[in-house]
Amino acid sequence: MLKRCYLVGGGLLGLALAAFAAAPPVESEELKAARPLIEALGDRDWATREKAERKIVAMGLAALPIVRKAAVHGDPEVRRRAWRLLPGLEHAALVMPKRYTFSVVDQPIGGVIEAMKKATGYKIENNAGMVGWPPGPDGKVPPGERKFTYRFKNATYWEVMDRINQDAQLQVQQNWGDDTVRLYRGGVTPAYVGYDGAFRYTANNFQMYRNVDLSRPADATPGEGRSESLTLSLTLWAEPRMPFLGAETPRVEVARDDRKGSMIPVVTPDEYGGGGLPGRFISRRYSSGGYKQPSVQVSVSLAAPSAGARRLALVKGVVPVSLLIDQKPIVVSDDIEKAKGKKAEVEGVEFHIQDYKSLPNNQCQVQFTVNNKAAPGDYTFMNTIYQRLELFDDAGTKYQNYGSSWGGGPAGVMNLTLTFGHFGGPKIGPPKKFVYHHWVTKTHEISFEFKDLPLP
Repeated sequence: MLKRCYLVGGGLLGLALAAFAAAPPVESEELKAARPLIEALGDRDWATREKAERKIVAMGLAALPIVRKAAVHGDPEVRRRAWRLLPGLEHAALVMPKRYTFSVVDQPIGGVIEAMKKATGYKIENNAGMVGWPPGPDGKVPPGERKFTYRFKNATYWEVMDRINQDAQLQVQQNWGDDTVRLYRGGVTPAYVGYDGAFRYTANNFQMYRNVDLSRPADATPGEGRSESLTLSLTLWAEPRMPFLGAETPRVEVARDDRKGSMIPVVTPDEYGGGGLPGRFISRRYSSGGYKQPSVQVSVSLAAPSAGARRLALVKGVVPVSLLIDQKPIVVSDDIEKAKGKKAEVEGVEFHIQDYKSLPNNQCQVQFTVNNKAAPGDYTFMNTIYQRLELFDDAGTKYQNYGSSWGGGPAGVMNLTLTFGHFGGPKIGPPKKFVYHHWVTKTHEISFEFKDLPLP
């Protein structure tokens, strides 16, 4: 079933047009077979049009090339119906998990990670070192480095990652603010894990809070002034190609305990300010200001369980999230050492390079002003500007961002100083290209479901 979706910043049209441009010039056998359905979308009979549309929808993602073809049809009714279907199909294709097939035979963990890097194309960094053998039946640990054998076929990224981490007892580092996946020792396989497309979610813990208001008068109605709340903490993980920029308050669709009592929280007037608005007026954001990150934590609000209930039999819901789906690199200056005083404008953002300084120990500083003319009130942009800027040498080797300092000005204007450096790794040349990444974002709803969770 396709989820309802919205694309930020007009990106949907761009994605669709790019898809058309990439379509093969020769009509495939599938499109030839589907031509009657395409033509039926423009039939004079309304019932025939509706039936054809239902058949296309029932095909799921297999219908995407059909709908793309129909979107440029000569009949306006065919185009109208195709463009109505296209957003959901494009969205489903984007967030569906990529699948990988590769084998690793009798390799240490370093070789396993190298094979995964090659298969997925992701930057995966091994910080675990050597992984030893587990103790044998006699309690003794065999000497040498442990070897692993895997034969993954049509497996998702998280299926591969979870299997390797479970076997080698590794874990993914939460967030460094870049596109590298870092693996460390100490991984523990969570008891409650679920997957939704390209996303993984885990249950962390329950927290129960009870309160008695002792400031109420002595003759107050018995029982009033008491409150109790229960929250379920979750961690969401995305594939590296789509890091999170934020998450909104989860919506609970089903929640019942093992005595069949509902645990869906009741929204009171106090929770939405008494203004008569539907849903919770008090919104919680877990986005950390819009920084890109591989995982986010959210809390699911639940009502207290029935008397005597010991387990949460079923909980289902969705978490609205914001994703970074594309990063378009744009060169602000191709020679930063000679860029003092120069201005450049990209995607409605103006950069004014005020100064460049070379520092000891392969470090340098770039002082500049940023003016977000396109969206001066976008504070997410202001919070994340340092994540969007990179410095490279002439060969494309990236300098590390060692920190930033900035001051505000008029709306959308910032004065920044970024310090870049290089320590260890490949040899690096003098700083050259100063690059800004334009972000394309998208909203999505991640579905979660857990059964038989022990209650506190």
